[in-house]
Amino acid sequence: VLSRTVRGMMRYGLALQVLAELEGVPKDDITEWVDAKFEYVVACQQYGKMKRSKKADDRWKALCVDDLRHEFAANLRVAYVEDEDGVFYSILLGVDPLTDEERTLFKVRLPGNPIIGEGKPENQNQAVIFARGECLQTLDMNQDMYLGEAYKMRNLLEGFRGNVHLVGFR
Repeated sequence: VLSRTVRGMMRYGLALQVLAELEGVPKDDITEWVDAKFEYVVACQQYGKMKRSKKADDRWKALCVDDLRHEFAANLRVAYVEDEDGVFYSILLGVDPLTDEERTLFKVRLPGNPIIGEGKPENQNQAVIFARGECLQTLDMNQDMYLGEAYKMRNLLEGFRGNVHLVGFR
């Protein structure tokens, strides 16, 4: 389910490339332009536990997340919670798209366990500190994306002009 969601969301990057071409952005600048405009942060709170687990199934899931990180190295980041002897950190992982080298981009010490209530929103809260830019979209893991839907995002973002703070969009 996660890989389908990630692959679908990466269509935003493809849509931005097509729109940049249509608008006359020089071909040599398109990749840099898209990378500056689009980043996808996956909040995967259990990633660290899965990576260290004794269960083969858990380690396989962590490996699948790593495979996605390498496949979409330019735009995909993974945020997770790490408990180091009772000290909690929110960690953002990335991959250098040129060297394919894994990188810890940020490691932020938290005042305690961030998962004190319902898991999903708390997981998103711990990852939102790594989001940048003017607009932020959140979605559940079971959602997919079609390229045609990704083309609509530009028009949707026009709805943020003025005093608009929250827009609903399927």
